[in-house]
Amino acid sequence: KLWNDVSNIAALPPHTNFNTIEAGDDVHTAYVAARIGGGRGEIVPPSEDADLPLIWRTLDDGKTWTSIVNGLPRDERTGSWVNTLRVDPKQPGLLFAGTETTVYVSFDNGDHWQSLRQNLPSTSIRDLDVHIDHHQNDLVIGTYGRGFWVLDDITPLRQIASSAQTIGSSSVYFFAPEEAIRARINSNWDQPFSIEVPHAPNVPYGVIVDYYLRHEPSGPIQLQVFDDHGNLVRTISSTLPPPIEGELFPYYWLAAPETRALSTHVGLNRVNWNLQYDDPPALRHDLENEMNMVPGSTTPGPHGAQVIPGVYTLKLTVESQVYTRNVTVVNDPRVGQSAALMAALRSQNQLTLLAVRGMEQSYEGHTEVDAVKGQLASLMQGKLPTDVAAQAKTLDASLTKIGGVVPPPGSFGPGPGRPAPPEPNALQSFVDLNNDYNTMVSMVQVGLDMAPTPTQIATWESDCGNSNRTTAAWKNMQRQITDFNAMLEKNQLQQLTLAPTKLTAMSCSFTPEVSRESGQRTSR
Repeated sequence: KLWNDVSNIAALPPHTNFNTIEAGDDVHTAYVAARIGGGRGEIVPPSEDADLPLIWRTLDDGKTWTSIVNGLPRDERTGSWVNTLRVDPKQPGLLFAGTETTVYVSFDNGDHWQSLRQNLPSTSIRDLDVHIDHHQNDLVIGTYGRGFWVLDDITPLRQIASSAQTIGSSSVYFFAPEEAIRARINSNWDQPFSIEVPHAPNVPYGVIVDYYLRHEPSGPIQLQVFDDHGNLVRTISSTLPPPIEGELFPYYWLAAPETRALSTHVGLNRVNWNLQYDDPPALRHDLENEMNMVPGSTTPGPHGAQVIPGVYTLKLTVESQVYTRNVTVVNDPRVGQSAALMAALRSQNQLTLLAVRGMEQSYEGHTEVDAVKGQLASLMQGKLPTDVAAQAKTLDASLTKIGGVVPPPGSFGPGPGRPAPPEPNALQSFVDLNNDYNTMVSMVQVGLDMAPTPTQIATWESDCGNSNRTTAAWKNMQRQITDFNAMLEKNQLQQLTLAPTKLTAMSCSFTPEVSRESGQRTSR
């Protein structure tokens, strides 16, 4: 109803056109940005310097204005004037400015500016927006020529603005992460886009973890994730993992070891925890989730189970010092997080982790058998007495039946060089068991947020029973190896080294959690 003229800006250059007015975090604060000229058809006299950054701030309802351009350059070849200005709606004093060349940030209410260019090309920034809807905290820019760029999760910038002195004086600073949304991963396993097709990576899925290092650590660093019961969920280290081998398509799709490890670079570092447990030990690998991938991001499966909504503890260890933060994981808002759904997810998670346990057991079993087979193969290369050679051949066949044969990379199903599926009720090898558990772990991850089906439960119980029978056969085989060692000793031959097995029998019954809302089991 009432307007007041507050354009009393001292030393306002002629031909100034205001392009942005931003309200501050309180009713007395506001900001304006402008450029000299810029109007359609407007001509600025050559005697006037139009390539100037112009931003002013008022803290007293426009009674007085202060120029706040310290740190903004005046000599950019592609233009130094300011096209847009935005205030962060969550953190007072955090400002963003888009110039004719790039993006700038101020952590102290405009008193000082610094470049936020990162990998952004030199381009005219025509608009800025701080996107905070749907658990997002992103800086979005629009450039001349209809380009869009997004700086994902500006949470660390907000914390720098609020705690700059603390962060600056720390040798290591672990930023508090924003909550993460848990959603179902893409279940399409098709070939990704051709590298020639223009496309870009999506926002990192899961928890974005930021940390600051003042100096390069003297040794490896690691990030550990724990659930609310203190159980270890995931470990990510700065030690480089081995490169991916056995791939069936061009190498440029594969994630390099450096991208799958923590960075130890001086300054601000970022990694994302994708809400999954550690990858289970598998005897058959594939490259999962190729669809929706971009070059350099494909990793070998199987991957660990996805966590359920809840509060998780992050522990960053640098030079024996542990830094701790908590993070909340919420379920997909489109699905919700009701008590009944949470009961279903807990049951699903429990069954998946039991299948992971089966993978661990079968992998260990194959490793133990393979260790003996390797020694036996070396022994059989030499000249052996007839009875020893015959017994060694029999023992080797029995070990192969229990341990199994690892299929070559890229093999799917029976074929040349690949064993046929076992007959029903036949003793399954540790390789077969690992593959069966592997299938269950992978299939559950691309399903729905629901309790395990009766078929899934029955499948796991069958796999579990088969696993116990194979474990018992391996323990019995160890007694045969002891007898064979006695034969070797009698013939003054090197005995086979046999370590005690680590395998134990598993309970093979599964009872789904009862939903408190319905009073019924969540899976039946």
